Amino acid sequence: MASRTLAPPHRRTAVLVLAGSALVLLAGCGDGDDSQPAPTPAVTSPSPSPSSTPAGATGAPSPDGQALGRAGAAAVAAVPGGTLVSIETEHDGTWEAQVVTPDGVEHHVDVSPDGATVLGAPRVDEEDESDRAKHRERVQAAVLDYAAAADAVRAEVPGGAVTELDLDSDNGVTVWEADVIDGSGTKHEVTIDAATGQVLANTTGR
Repeated sequence: MASRTLAPPHRRTAVLVLAGSALVLLAGCGDGDDSQPAPTPAVTSPSPSPSSTPAGATGAPSPDGQALGRAGAAAVAAVPGGTLVSIETEHDGTWEAQVVTPDGVEHHVDVSPDGATVLGAPRVDEEDESDRAKHRERVQAAVLDYAAAADAVRAEVPGGAVTELDLDSDNGVTVWEADVIDGSGTKHEVTIDAATGQVLANTTGR
């Protein structure tokens, strides 16, 4: 029986290492054909932050400086023979006016924000005779009507818009009391002597 000659142990180890390396190379070549490039991470651009609104840039628009005159004229026309003793803007922009007839009865009249249209029929205020006598007394003492009083207020606050005007009594003097907003948005409270037109007070910041 012929004997076999065995390769030295170190030669067999080298052959196994070479064979393993060849298999790794073949596997690497096969995988390279099907591989796809790694996706590039999407870069999200930061959303622009909303611009801040400067202080004073928001809020209600400036009132129409002539709307009170139009609304007052419309209210007086709705109550024949009446005298306007109060007018002011409401939260919804409409005007509420109070017109007193010669018998002292007070009528409430609502007018559209632009002062052009009377909204509904005038409403009579339920008051007693003492209230009616007070209304008559103030109307008789007032030399300036609402329109002249509004002009005097605007002369005191140039460019201002009158938002409220009331015929009242202050320490025995019949006066027109007005709220007026100037061009910067500042509210003035102006008091006018209803007989002479003299400015008795002009306060701000309250």
